[in-house]
Order: sequence, then structure tokens, then C-alpha cells
Amino acid sequence: MELRQLRYLVAVARVGSFLGAAATLDVPQPSLWRSVKALEAELGIALFERSGRGVQLTGAGHQLLPRAEHLLDRAEAVSLLASELAHGRAGVVTVACAHPHVPRFLAPLIGTFRSTHPGIHVAVHEYSGLPAIEQVLNGDVDLVTGLPQAEQRLAGHQLGDVRLAVVTSDDHPWRGRRHVSTAELRGQPVLTGHAGSLTRRLLEPALRAGGFGLDITLESGNATTLVALARARLGVAVIADDNLGANDSASWPALVDEHTPMSAPLWIYWSRERGIAPAVRSFVRHVQGSGDRLDRDGGQRSPG
Repeated sequence: MELRQLRYLVAVARVGSFLGAAATLDVPQPSLWRSVKALEAELGIALFERSGRGVQLTGAGHQLLPRAEHLLDRAEAVSLLASELAHGRAGVVTVACAHPHVPRFLAPLIGTFRSTHPGIHVAVHEYSGLPAIEQVLNGDVDLVTGLPQAEQRLAGHQLGDVRLAVVTSDDHPWRGRRHVSTAELRGQPVLTGHAGSLTRRLLEPALRAGGFGLDITLESGNATTLVALARARLGVAVIADDNLGANDSASWPALVDEHTPMSAPLWIYWSRERGIAPAVRSFVRHVQGSGDRLDRDGGQRSPG
């Protein structure tokens, strides 16, 4: 049984003649007639009987017609979905990221993307720290956020910059300042992220250069916890400002260092070597068109 035969069956039933159905479908009448007869032979039942100058459905034909129409509708839906997938208007895009990257960087991108691509589902896999870049290279996810990479198998686009901020209690002497230096952290009870977090990756080179370590009171991957404890006078929290709301970020002193940058560019990466699905390609184009920092040939943007 072929979809073509079901399409002929439905057309003949609607028009009431083989000749009229052939004209409607723009196919030779003998070919249409033979296809319907072959379908009857395969099913072992007569689908049509003569009625005047045309034909009408038999009792069995009346019972089979709705199912034939249903199958054709389903086949058309499959064909339509395949077309949407092929043209990047449907599908699934998976993004691995640290959870602070969602509010500031990814949520606005995904929101505007969904408004123009409602058939594409974006699945976000959040981590407490920076996700492994290898997830993209291995094909576990389509895109991943992270710090600048020299890996030639990756293509990417810079989403923005993350800086370190110092959160204190409201009565702390640093509360109204715009900047706090890394040297001033010496001897202070510090609340910060776990080893390997973006905060620690930015902070530790400056500490080594300064020749001192931190008096870490608490390590946590939960920025809300760090902020709450700092506001409760249990120490000063040093955290990446993407953990803070846009307004909150501007209200806290930035951590600065004379020799070491206390900020880092955040990138989103996808595989340069693996073929990416049309839906992912649509999302990548949206990301690339979302700002001025655009890597037009898929590599990293050079500094400055």
C-alpha cells in the first residue's frame, strides 16, 4: 500500500469519477485507475462501484475512507515537520552553561529567538560552575558557555564580560565605594565560590602575584547564600557579578587589581568540525546577530 494509492482513493471518492480525479490530481487517468485497482486487489475488497456515469464508494470503501484521510493528514504533517527541521524552523537546541549565565546573557537571547522561531525548543542544562567545553566536542550538547578557548575545533561568539564584585553588609566601610583592591582582602573574612569557579579563576592569580592567600570563611556555589551571609556581617563576598541582578551589580564595589584583570569575557561555543543541525544553525545566527562583538568567520575575536 502506498500513500499515492490512498491519495487516489480519496480523490476519486470526492470527485465521483476516475476521470475527474485524474484531472484534479493532474495524472493520467489509466495510471490512476490501475493504482486504485491494485489497491483493491491488495486489500481483497472492492472500494468503488459504478453509479451512473461515475463511481461511488462501496460499504467497505466508506469505512476505509476516514482512515485513509487520517493517514494522508499524518503523512502531510510528517512532511511539513521535515521541511521545518531542514530549514531550521523546528527542532531542539541544547545549551550547557553555569546557572548565573542564564539571567543576564542567555534568557534575553532565548526570549527573542523564540519570538521568531516558535517551533524550536531550547533546552538549557545548568551547572553550578563552568560546564566542560568537551561536551560540545563530544556532541553531548550543541552549545556551551565558557571562558576564552584556544581550541581550534570550536567556533564561538562573545556574549559579554563578567567582573568580580564585593558584596558587604550595609554598614561596612566599603559599602559606598566604587572599587576595592585585591590587596584590601588581606585579613578579611571572605565568602566566595568553590575552587575552579570563575571567581576563583580570576582571583587566585592576583593573590599569587600579591603573595598572600584569603581567609575564606565559606565556599559556596550558591551566590544567594554568599550574598545573604555577607549582608549578615559574616564576611565580604567576592562573586562574579553575573550572579547579581543588573541593578544590584552596579551598586556593589568592583574588585580591582593593579596587575591582573578582575574581569573576563564570556563566550558561547559550538563545534567547528561537527555538522550542526539546522535548528542549531538558526540559533547560532541569532546569537551572532545579537551584538557588535561578532566573530564573523567562526573564530575568536581578537582583543581590542
